[in-house]
Amino acid sequence: MRAEYFFGFIISFIVGIAMESILNFGYSFAVLCAFVSIFVYLTVEVRSQSKKVLLVSLVLLGVAFGVFRVNVSQVNTPEHSLTNLVGRVTEINGIIIDEPDVREEYTNIILGSVEPRLGREINSTLNEKMLILVRVPVYPEFKYGDNVSVIGKITIPRNFQSEEGVRAFDYKSYLAKDDIHYQMYFPKISILAHNKGNILREKLFYFKAWLIENISTSIPEPESSLASGITLGAKQSLGEELIQKFRETGVAHIVVLSGYNIAVVVGIISRLIMFMPFTIRLIMSALGIILFAVMVGGGTTVVRATFMALVVILARVLGREGDALRVLVLVGGLMVFMNPMIFLHDVSFQLSFLATLAIVIFVPVIEKYFMFVSSRTLREIVVTTFATQIFVLPLILYHMGSVSLIGFVANIFILPVVPLAMLAVAFVAVLGWVPLAGSVLAFSAYILLSYMIIAVEFFARVPFASLKNIPFSLLMLAILYAFLGYFIFRFRSRLLDY
Repeated sequence: MRAEYFFGFIISFIVGIAMESILNFGYSFAVLCAFVSIFVYLTVEVRSQSKKVLLVSLVLLGVAFGVFRVNVSQVNTPEHSLTNLVGRVTEINGIIIDEPDVREEYTNIILGSVEPRLGREINSTLNEKMLILVRVPVYPEFKYGDNVSVIGKITIPRNFQSEEGVRAFDYKSYLAKDDIHYQMYFPKISILAHNKGNILREKLFYFKAWLIENISTSIPEPESSLASGITLGAKQSLGEELIQKFRETGVAHIVVLSGYNIAVVVGIISRLIMFMPFTIRLIMSALGIILFAVMVGGGTTVVRATFMALVVILARVLGREGDALRVLVLVGGLMVFMNPMIFLHDVSFQLSFLATLAIVIFVPVIEKYFMFVSSRTLREIVVTTFATQIFVLPLILYHMGSVSLIGFVANIFILPVVPLAMLAVAFVAVLGWVPLAGSVLAFSAYILLSYMIIAVEFFARVPFASLKNIPFSLLMLAILYAFLGYFIFRFRSRLLDY
């Protein structure tokens, strides 16, 4: 398939998703676009055989498909299943369908297969996709697969003003993208039964908890929490103050299980199996990263980050920007097709996609201008950091209204240590119980983790390390990305040949 046809259809499909999500045209607009697409192709293409006409037809068809997909997803949304119970104290039985999100002062759990008790009867006719976010105290602890009964007031999520941003955060849509349409705060809760979830996920969560326990007993805080965060995505015990410092210095992506961390895991696996043939090494790296994603919980964010990391691997293997870009756009299009709401309401998806896009199309353009950095590893970090920060900066300004002025420098000082720290922590998690070896490994990991925390705290103390409350409109966002895209594709060949 010609590149313009491929990109034209997928990009127009995503445009259709965005248009329908914002303007809500309805099915009629999708039918109109599809009809015009067919009409243009049949009445003009046959006569002129113009490739541009076929492109226009595909673009219109892509828009129609995007509008249609959003409407289908809205029909299947179980949003109104509990509407008549909102504001009323209700007893609900449900199963915890994901790993509890433990914070400093509370724990968020997600209930699925919910059954509200109406009088003495249980209504089990609700849509199985409907989920409820329940906020409970940190103790007693709850686990994935627990069947619980909660008694409290059902509420609908409300948007709120972000402390960091300059606009209201669309919290309702943020939850709705994961089929969560109702909340319950600090209800009376009791456990009815255990082990009602998927047995494989239960075993994987148990294994993850065992690894975290080994880390916490071998490494003191706050280094222990940082270790769990960079390797297993368990950052809850870091504390909001330290997490905020990571944000201000532009390195918050290392304390969550982002595409960067997963790419590091891929690199570690590749080096451990360096002796194998190239094809086998590639397959083993892909399988290893998939198993790692499953082990840490396999949540939607992790799955998306895994796909993006695999795209980066493929880009390096193919060595061709065009092929890698096609794979990236296809993967992004498939993700949006599976869940149309992530395009506008999932910041993690937006950041992951843009960061990967920067690696695929911008790093090859600017890499030769950083040849003065003699170390190849350091040069890769510098170029990748510069490219990704350029690409994600407008989006961060739009969503957060803040920007780290020292993020580029902080990343250069911290990122080279992350792979070593992750490898050391991985050995501690598995071998921490071994008396002598565990102590040596734990001390090595502690030194690396302490360096990272000290560096973050140092950069966070720099005057004007970050700017906050910056007004940044959607129009400004569109203009900046339009300019960036024009600059790259207009001067790409000239920059590459310079």
